[in-house]
Amino acid sequence: MPHIVTLNQETDTPARREYIGSVALTYLYDRSRDSQQAGGRGQDFIAFCGNERRLAFAICDGVSQSFHGDLAARFLGEKLVGWLAELPFPDDAETFRAALSAQLAAWQLEAEALIAAQPIRPDLPPLLRDALMRKRENGSESMFLAALIDHTAGALAACWMGDLRLRLFDDKGEELPLPEARWETRQRWSSRFGAKNGAPQVLLMALHGVARLTAHSDGFGSRSDMLKRFTLESLDALADELLSLPTSDDLSLLDVVLNSAPEPRAPLETPLPQHVQGEPALRWQPVAGAEWYRVWLESERRSFTVDVLASESPTFLLKAPEGVYTCRVQALSNHRAPSALSAAVQLESALLPEPDIARRAEPMHTKPAALEMLAPAQASASAVGQPRAVSQLKKETPAAAEPFAWRLVTAIAAAISAGVAIVWYFVHMR
Repeated sequence: MPHIVTLNQETDTPARREYIGSVALTYLYDRSRDSQQAGGRGQDFIAFCGNERRLAFAICDGVSQSFHGDLAARFLGEKLVGWLAELPFPDDAETFRAALSAQLAAWQLEAEALIAAQPIRPDLPPLLRDALMRKRENGSESMFLAALIDHTAGALAACWMGDLRLRLFDDKGEELPLPEARWETRQRWSSRFGAKNGAPQVLLMALHGVARLTAHSDGFGSRSDMLKRFTLESLDALADELLSLPTSDDLSLLDVVLNSAPEPRAPLETPLPQHVQGEPALRWQPVAGAEWYRVWLESERRSFTVDVLASESPTFLLKAPEGVYTCRVQALSNHRAPSALSAAVQLESALLPEPDIARRAEPMHTKPAALEMLAPAQASASAVGQPRAVSQLKKETPAAAEPFAWRLVTAIAAAISAGVAIVWYFVHMR
């Protein structure tokens, strides 16, 4: 199975385009304004993998009123992409639905263990801790939309639960109807209950007449019509506009143009990473034309990727659970074919194992639009002025060092969230 590419939930990824086989893949990930200001994770998650024969992808939207919906989104997204990437193309919709339903149920046990291991801060007020513990008992939930494009079969297999959208366009940019598709907000996957409020929706269809597919979260709202035609620049501008609204929500988009190819130029040169002596870090010389780099990591426990901004001195610092990681680096550009993967370099992490699956290998990236909303002291700690992202490596501030006022505000916000969750539970779960 091809290595799964994952976008970090703790940072913002501007609109980017890369080429996999015969398709052009464009994606964007933007956390909500509240998440950016608080330095928190987004609830959405994007993952994909592919080669010349097929492409699998998933967009997940964690349910914020569940216990750490971001965990369910990441867990489910990785599972769906890995499963679809190796799935023989289904013969019919009901066979596909049955196979998917079986997988959604089979993943519950592993997900429940993951959620049970997620700690609750011991310094929280007892009432709040009790509420969060009850919330954890009900599990973590996520909506999802996943798809498999099989170039050999010339067909699409898609599945979803919730209100994420899949849209198809012809070669003239006109949207194609999906009359049998239903997008129901109440439907989602739960680590405790599996598929909730109905069976998953599925779609099998030939790709004849389809030139483009777009999958996106509900954060685009009434502005989703802007996604019919876009450029990388217009996507970034739209994300900045939506970020400024009081209703700002996480934004996730993945767009696939079929039968596309990069500019007729040679692929980017392959990076030559070197181990930084005494540190779990890599450094390499810049590659001409590279706009970002991707570090492919593999350990006994799992495989994942980390994207690194292009700079005069590209560097990657490993911050991951304890273990030995095999690392390879790739150069990428919006307009040229990516480089081959570099030779492998092994790094060893001495960090204690994290109780959740969210890795913290990347630096925190905060958009300038969000930085303008932060206090000057906070903004000065970030690299203001860089386009949409910060490339400096940062260490997280221990909870004990947080200002008392900020911790108080955080506790009050958490208490309000827990109260809303309890009300939601009695309204919808009984």
